Amino acid sequence: MGSPTSYLRVKYLVKDLCLRLHLLPNEAPRMKQFGEHGEIDRAVRCEDCGVRKLALFQPLSQEEISAAQSFRRAFRELKAGSSIFRQGSPNTEVYTLHSGWVYLYQNLADGGRQILRFVLPGDFFGFQADVGDGKRLHSARALTPVALCVFNRSDLLAMFKEHLELGVRLTWLTAYDEIVAYEHLASLGRRSAEERIAYLLLELFNRVRLREQDPQHVHTVRIPLTQELIADACGLTQVHVNRTMKSLQGKNILTFHSKKLHVPDPDRLAVMANHNHNFFVLKAML
Repeated sequence: MGSPTSYLRVKYLVKDLCLRLHLLPNEAPRMKQFGEHGEIDRAVRCEDCGVRKLALFQPLSQEEISAAQSFRRAFRELKAGSSIFRQGSPNTEVYTLHSGWVYLYQNLADGGRQILRFVLPGDFFGFQADVGDGKRLHSARALTPVALCVFNRSDLLAMFKEHLELGVRLTWLTAYDEIVAYEHLASLGRRSAEERIAYLLLELFNRVRLREQDPQHVHTVRIPLTQELIADACGLTQVHVNRTMKSLQGKNILTFHSKKLHVPDPDRLAVMANHNHNFFVLKAML
């Protein structure tokens, strides 16, 4: 007879195959952790999701959430530094970030890198139109350990046909991301180095504290950025970032230490960024 460990592995594989072939009652998708530890047999239910109020599925009822859960193909955990997808790879999956931080970026011909956006819990990403040869136009990497809800891109149309609210909300979220992208473009093209860094930190400060219970009274948030990441997001050198951060801290506009950003007066930071920080507060859909 085989060892108990071998028996359990075979039993698990048979059960997993039956679930994939719909021979057993439907269960919540299994969490898949890619790495040396293999797959974790733990269900994560959409009904219990702590970031749902910020995510694509926010407008759905409990019954609709249960139905939409059937479209989720995996709940994936990745270590910090892991690649989620690469520029030029097939465009087959879309994601909701459940926990952690992700950054989207493009590799440049000269070997440089431009960070396009930082993704926070609840954000929907990886969705793009079919252009050119249909390959990814940018890359995504885990900045911290992350957990992702994974969907097949090909299932989106069926999902939206069944749940019109999802299609409306995706349009709304895409429109918001477009506005943020335009602001980022304006920042790179027209703002000074000090304004660029102030704008980036203002954006992240507001987005992070909106995930707190009482955001207006939050003045310290955790932002796991290095000066290299700030430089690649702002189109600056690390030396320039270092000098500018010291200037901002010297003016008592902010402190940034041990990956904790403290902003005593967000209005002062907004003035330094030449931007209205209320812009980052998402309004409810009509």
